[in-house]
Amino acid sequence: MIRKATTAVVAILLAVCALIAGSCDSGYECGIEKTSYNRIKFYNIDENNIESEYSFPEVITVSLIVNGEDSIVINHLKNATDLKLPISYTNACDTVVFSYDNNATDTLYIKHENYPYFISMECGLAMYHRLLDVTYTNAFIDSVAIINDYVNFDNNENIKLYLVQ
Repeated sequence: MIRKATTAVVAILLAVCALIAGSCDSGYECGIEKTSYNRIKFYNIDENNIESEYSFPEVITVSLIVNGEDSIVINHLKNATDLKLPISYTNACDTVVFSYDNNATDTLYIKHENYPYFISMECGLAMYHRLLDVTYTNAFIDSVAIINDYVNFDNNENIKLYLVQ
């Protein structure tokens, strides 16, 4: 009899603990990505002015320069058709350096505005961005087009990078 009562008390205590632990959850998860990524896709244009996706046959290394410091973001990438790069929260211009296999380099200067985005009390702020202008060097870059100037957490392409054939 005592054994049945002890088993019942233990079962009730476990059920109460499970209810208490479950009620502590606010029900809100911070599953949203808090970093906005600039999506850059590579293209070329043939002699008939037909645009097609481009895949780098050679190896490239991509660096971001933030506050004068060089940070390699992608090292020895081959056959790349696009990039997903973070955007600075504090700077108004990001510097992206492409280092090619043949020791040539190209640099993109991406000017943008930063907009704080309030997610919730639990998750805090995230940052959205609006692309204003892109200037570049042209070792392999022919031209650049901003096609979606609003950078947030979606997977939309933001910049088309046209490369010399």
